[in-house]
This record gives sequence, structure tokens and C-alpha cells, in this order.
Amino acid sequence: MDISTNLLANKFVKLIEDNHQEIVERYMNDLLRNEKTAGYRSLNRQMIYEIGDNVYRELSQWLSKGIQKQEIQNFYEKLGKMRLQQGVPASQVFHALVLLKRHMWLFVNQSLENDITDYKQAVDLINRVILFFDRAIFYMLQGHEKEMAKRW
Repeated sequence: MDISTNLLANKFVKLIEDNHQEIVERYMNDLLRNEKTAGYRSLNRQMIYEIGDNVYRELSQWLSKGIQKQEIQNFYEKLGKMRLQQGVPASQVFHALVLLKRHMWLFVNQSLENDITDYKQAVDLINRVILFFDRAIFYMLQGHEKEMAKRW
């Protein structure tokens, strides 16, 4: 990654870190009202908040410090297993991460809509964020499936 892309990533990370509470609150309100994620309504609100906050923190670390793929895999497999144990269907687990990603992008877009950046830098950053969430979703569902296999 070149220095200008690093600057954009650092700006993105700072924006997320400085506003994580607001973004997580927006996400939680949507998650707990959304019919596609009704299984989350029976879970502890503080636990949901902490998981959402952890996702944004891990994303920030991955972008700024380059946490390893294995760390992402461990966290999300564990989360997938936990969601199955809590009775949350895989489709709702998937949609919860989609909502996390959506609320982050809505906030970033709203915050930076008047800030013109180099197109290639922005595309490179978007691709890295998408890769993070794609891996998170895959590993969470993999953890969900591993836990389900134990039951059979």
C-alpha cells in the first residue's frame, strides 16, 4: 500500500475510532428492530454492543496494524459458535454483519461526502474493508457450522 493510501486508511480508521459509539448505537437500533435479525432480540444488549464495538476495533487494527488472517478467523469462528449456542439462525448472523458494514459505510459516507480523495486510493481502501467483512462472515458461518456439526 502506498503512502497516500495509508493516509486515507489512517483517516478512515480515525473516523471509525472517534465515532465507534455512535456507529454501534445506530447498528444496534437497526439490528434489534429489523425483522431479518429477530433472533438477536433475546440477547443481552450490552453483549451485542461489545461485539459490534469489537468488530470495528478489529477492522481498525487490521487496516492500521495488519492483524493476521488467523486472528480474524479465531474471533469470528468463536462468534459463530456462540450465536448458534444462543439460537440465532445462520441467516440472521450473516445479516447482522451486513448491517455492521452498512452502518459503518453510511456513517463514513455522510462524514466524508464533501471530501474529495483520489479514486484509486478510495477503491483500494474499500476493497480492503470488503475483504475484512467477507472473511469475518465466512469464518462466523464456519464456526456456526462447526458447532452445528457437534450436535449431529
